[in-house]
Amino acid sequence: MGLQAWFSFNMLRSMVSFCLVLLFMMSAGCSRLFVPAQKLPAPEKPAVSPVEIDKLKERSDFWREYQCKFRLRVDSKTSKFSSRAIVLVKGRHFVRFETFTPLGQTAALYVSNETGPAVLIPSEKAIFTARSPETLVRQFLGVNLPVDLFRWVLAASIPPEQFDRIESRPYAGGAWLLISKAEWSNFEWQISAGKPALQGLIVHMGDIVPQVFRVSYDPPVELTKEAVPGKILIFGNDWNMEITVEDLKAAPQFQPSSFYMPQLPDMRKVDLDNIK
Repeated sequence: MGLQAWFSFNMLRSMVSFCLVLLFMMSAGCSRLFVPAQKLPAPEKPAVSPVEIDKLKERSDFWREYQCKFRLRVDSKTSKFSSRAIVLVKGRHFVRFETFTPLGQTAALYVSNETGPAVLIPSEKAIFTARSPETLVRQFLGVNLPVDLFRWVLAASIPPEQFDRIESRPYAGGAWLLISKAEWSNFEWQISAGKPALQGLIVHMGDIVPQVFRVSYDPPVELTKEAVPGKILIFGNDWNMEITVEDLKAAPQFQPSSFYMPQLPDMRKVDLDNIK
């Protein structure tokens, strides 16, 4: 091998060795610097959209005043009956709730106005009064159900004052809860997955004597303001109520006398607050 060939061969071998060393160093460096890309967590499903909250607010405003005709079935420890009924609601303080006998006569009449609540039972020829509407409802229906809760449940609407403190959280099966908390109450409105609709409600009330109310709508009620409930099931601690809505109208024209007791002769007046 000539001198020039030998020199070229060694030079080529040195270059190959240098390249191998350089490649090794680069590989080692990259192995130290390279961090495998971590799979980022999937973004959380967004909360109930402002559009849907706006729909609920619109629905709440739409059903502030209404008339509802329905079939009612009550099953409790002290009362078991079924009846046709009608409820009129005007503003916050005016409510009329009347149930009927099979012959269409008044079985019981509850009214609430600026002077307070009262219940008329014609068969007993008595008008019952009390400071608390719930006291009268126990006498009237045999269930412990807040009247203010009942009026909003019947229209499948959220009370307007709850929107100031409402928040949304994910729920099972892709559904959502709209949660509203106050000092002695906790409301959980269930919004179904897919096309949003009001599916039900769980209410925790009270401190000394806690109460739980569960409400379900069959089928779920769409959030559009005109949507009307079909069947409503309400469960208390030891009672249940089934409501089948026959007719629900928003903001009808009411007679002023609708929210006051009729003047009937020979009626006893009984103050339940004074009965030991």
